[in-house]
Amino acid sequence: MTLRRILFPVLLSAALSVGVLGGTASAATYDFSVSYAAPALTARVGVSNLNLGGNRLAFSVSNRAATIGLRRNLPLTALGTLQLGLNVAGVYAGQTGIRLGADASGSLGPVALNVAGSAWNAPAAAQDPLSVWNQVALPTSSSGAQLDASARYRLSRDVIVSLGGELGLQSSAVLSGEYRLSPSWSARLGARGGVGVLGAVAGVTYRADALTLSADALLGRESGVTLSLDAPALIALNAERAVDLSAYLAYEPWRTAALPLRYGLDAQVPIGPADTGALNVGLRGGNGGLGLRVGYTFTPGGGE
Repeated sequence: MTLRRILFPVLLSAALSVGVLGGTASAATYDFSVSYAAPALTARVGVSNLNLGGNRLAFSVSNRAATIGLRRNLPLTALGTLQLGLNVAGVYAGQTGIRLGADASGSLGPVALNVAGSAWNAPAAAQDPLSVWNQVALPTSSSGAQLDASARYRLSRDVIVSLGGELGLQSSAVLSGEYRLSPSWSARLGARGGVGVLGAVAGVTYRADALTLSADALLGRESGVTLSLDAPALIALNAERAVDLSAYLAYEPWRTAALPLRYGLDAQVPIGPADTGALNVGLRGGNGGLGLRVGYTFTPGGGE
């Protein structure tokens, strides 16, 4: 408690000060949010998109943790662009500790590659109680490490082959192929296997101007389903602005390292001059409870 009382105001002042200074050289983005998932109330302030020597920096501080993130794009003449990221979080609420994350993504000809690794000695819920219900399954353990990797190879205009996997507390791999049936519809078929899971996977995606709908199912020892909706312009406010909606549901009973049931709903409502501010409301829930986050994000000068 003493450490938190000392660090919180110091890091808050530092984050805002860096944001003000960095914002003079680039369009820094500020965000403020309050979330509640019984019995935890979390208040957070962050600054992102700070340009420092070609790097993009992000800082945040809450009554639970302080984080710093770094992203950099490395142009590779023959291979495209390599994107690198690093995140460090110091958790001082509940079980104190450090959470580290690093990722890299790029392309090699027709192959798109993604690799991400993480290690921690504080649970994800100590940093952000709502994060355990994210769409992408997040381990809930107090300590551990995980490596995620994926590769997508475009065989032709209409066919993509994907291979992905996670190595950690519950390792598994999935191989699938996606075929574009029409400009709006695509279908997927493959298999997943690993610790506690073995079965066939199948899915479909529908894409239109105002929304994208996806549904995937696992049929095997432990069947499951995931659904997602992305509607960035489904509810128009005027000719230029719209409410951004997204939602998901994941029921994966085979998962033991992460929560099997997770769902969420997000709405982003533009406020203020065009492209400068937005009200964000997010609902998260699943095994163990329910949480709500309300926040405001703005970019001074972003509409200029």
